[in-house]
Amino acid sequence: MRNTSIKFLAMCLMGCLIPFMDMQAQNEVQQQIKEAANRLTFRSIGPALMGGRIADIAVSPHDQSTWYVAAGSGNLWKTTNSGVTWTPVFDDQVSYSIGCVTVDPNRPEVVWVGTGENVSGRHVGWGDGVYKSLDGGRTWKNMGLSKSEHIGKILIDPRDSDVVLVAAEGPLWSDGGHRGVYRSTDGGETWSLVLGIDEHTGVTDLEFAPDNPDILFAAAYQRRRHTWSLLAGGPQSGIYKSADNGGSWRQVTAGLPAGDKGKIGLAVTPANPNIVYATIEASSSERGFYRSVDRGEHWEKRNGYISGGTGPHYYQEIEASPVNPDLVYQMDVFLHVTRDGGKTFDYLETGRDKHSDNHALWIDPANGQHLLVGTDAGLFESFDEGTRWRHFPNLPISQFYKLGLDNTEPFYNIVGGAQDLGTLIGPSRTLNAEGIRNRDWYVPLGADGYGSVFDPKDPNIAYMEYQQGYLFRYDRKNHEVINIQPVAGPDEVPERWNWDSPILISPHNHQRIYFGSQRLWKSDNRGDTWEPVSADLTTNTNRYELELMGRVWSTDALYDNGAMSKYATLTAISESPLVEGLLYTGSDDGLIHVSETGGEHWRMAGPLPKVPERSFINHMEASLHDEATVFAVADAHKFGDYSPYLFMSTDRGITWASIAGDLPEGTIVWVIKQDHENENLLFIGTEYGIFFSINRGENWIKLGGGVPTIPFRDLELHTRDHDLVGATFGRGFYVLDDYSALRTLSEAVEQAEATTFPVRDAWWYIPNVPMQAKGMPTLGSDSYVADNPAFGAMITYYLPEVPQTSKAIRQ
Repeated sequence: MRNTSIKFLAMCLMGCLIPFMDMQAQNEVQQQIKEAANRLTFRSIGPALMGGRIADIAVSPHDQSTWYVAAGSGNLWKTTNSGVTWTPVFDDQVSYSIGCVTVDPNRPEVVWVGTGENVSGRHVGWGDGVYKSLDGGRTWKNMGLSKSEHIGKILIDPRDSDVVLVAAEGPLWSDGGHRGVYRSTDGGETWSLVLGIDEHTGVTDLEFAPDNPDILFAAAYQRRRHTWSLLAGGPQSGIYKSADNGGSWRQVTAGLPAGDKGKIGLAVTPANPNIVYATIEASSSERGFYRSVDRGEHWEKRNGYISGGTGPHYYQEIEASPVNPDLVYQMDVFLHVTRDGGKTFDYLETGRDKHSDNHALWIDPANGQHLLVGTDAGLFESFDEGTRWRHFPNLPISQFYKLGLDNTEPFYNIVGGAQDLGTLIGPSRTLNAEGIRNRDWYVPLGADGYGSVFDPKDPNIAYMEYQQGYLFRYDRKNHEVINIQPVAGPDEVPERWNWDSPILISPHNHQRIYFGSQRLWKSDNRGDTWEPVSADLTTNTNRYELELMGRVWSTDALYDNGAMSKYATLTAISESPLVEGLLYTGSDDGLIHVSETGGEHWRMAGPLPKVPERSFINHMEASLHDEATVFAVADAHKFGDYSPYLFMSTDRGITWASIAGDLPEGTIVWVIKQDHENENLLFIGTEYGIFFSINRGENWIKLGGGVPTIPFRDLELHTRDHDLVGATFGRGFYVLDDYSALRTLSEAVEQAEATTFPVRDAWWYIPNVPMQAKGMPTLGSDSYVADNPAFGAMITYYLPEVPQTSKAIRQ
């Protein structure tokens, strides 16, 4: 009996230990796969010819050749030679989105960064607080305020560098978090909330009085954004003043708008420390440019002008001349200037010599003619106060939403839609010895670029669009661009287009394209004619009937919807490559629909488990291997929920199961792709990089080789070359050359033997050498070039005397 009991106990223990041992072995295998995968390195291919959005500029007061440039969603860049060359200095931190950068006026090697861009756009990234570097950006320490998500400004007391004040806007998509003015007296080790207003209101701007740092001014900002609307102001916005170095605050109101206010920009000038300027978003009768001549106690409206374009929230910053008290510049679509203290405004520039959409300005304190301006297309410099401009085409910080690949030989091309840079086309690699140069890219379509695809059988035809569903067909042979957007009939309701309307070329007919408004459109002749193949596939909700900040607001409130998507629109389309006419759509209000009859009949798919109502459907992807399997990506970050919502259905959308697996919390997913050879190999583009799974979502491993902290908004797999190409929102395109080893990586690790993975056939050619010699020395150090593959994908012979054209053959 005693032996029987011992055997029973032993069996029980083994029953408990075996699953634990299996799990431990599985974790070891996953770790080995991760280590092996990290040896695969992505290749950054730019482009840099158009830059990307700049959020802030800081120039060292001790060395004016040292600049720090904060890219809105492309990390922080440093130059020590006035922009001839640049180095990214924030790539391995948790956050990629930057709101502001400040150099300590007393210790130039001390640099502060506020993460989370300080605009309220639909595309904006968020941060995790304030960072500090003691060595000019080589190393960083997170100093707290992790729940601020968006930082407007950081001030350092010029008398005592341990006294630091932070303007924290707080979360855009939800209430709470770190909001208001925070003050530290120990160099950021601890913080005190010295100006807190409520759970919806933060602070967007902060200024010292130029002659007395005990006096400060703060601009409070109440705002909230969800998918359907941006409420860009409220009753709690206003201007506050402190007389004790930020220890206490009081609101100043005399002469300021009495109604709701939106974003406020502040400026002061050492030329007259009594003057304070404010540009104030408010009602049509109260908004405008205000001035105080008694240190903010009383105000006078000088002009009705405020920033416009995409909306005041996107600009609405002002900078005053340090030597002329009447000279003030305002950020806007085009830079504006007043030379009489706000009484009149005029354009400083109109986009002839520089890009529009201005966000940051630095004025040389020793030479007011010398300006640095940050725009949606990078950095510009002027030495004649804006009459002429120089662009810096060596910052690869473009923000791409979508991409497409063609099948050109020897090397495929990429088409991508970028934020405010239009649609760009360029090569994945080149036949020259340098790599991919700025001149290898071109821009066939302007505005904001979005969905972009090549005809899979005719690489000379590409489809591209800009915001609000304006769809074009581009012919690369003659550069003809034709508008092919579908139009509602005379008796039909108007089409509602998403800012990024979804487009799909049918895998069954390369001349058939699908395009989504609130309904699905189909063309069988490349967009020459269209027919709708569905009714409304959304909730058809009126945006003004939905809540913001806990209630439904009047339509007269400070909505900033002029540059927003329509609401209740389609955002994703997929067709099964195995079953013609098996269609899936997703919408920005959380619905998925399925048609098994080419659009003749539709049904609503089953609900995605535990996904918040009205979540955005980022992507739908029908399986390449099983006609009943489909993948869905949902996104609730516009409600303040950053969870990864990733699903698979094996019954055509009737039921769904999560395949988020062990993805890190706080990692929203943008796109999913399935390998065309191994049905278990999946790739996802997320807010913080690219992940792959070898077991259909049970476990996920990050592909981090050569990639900074950056979001990947879109991915494509090139089936001929076995390349993975990613579109980042802030660092251009990245290519993982020949990812095929990932298909059998698991088996190789489990066998615990040295493995030689197969490689694709190489192109054998003689690279040409442009610009006389390798390195293009004639163009100087600021000439940007991205690398061609540096390993056995090609056999090369560098012969400078060969003709400047090359032919390639497969070997």
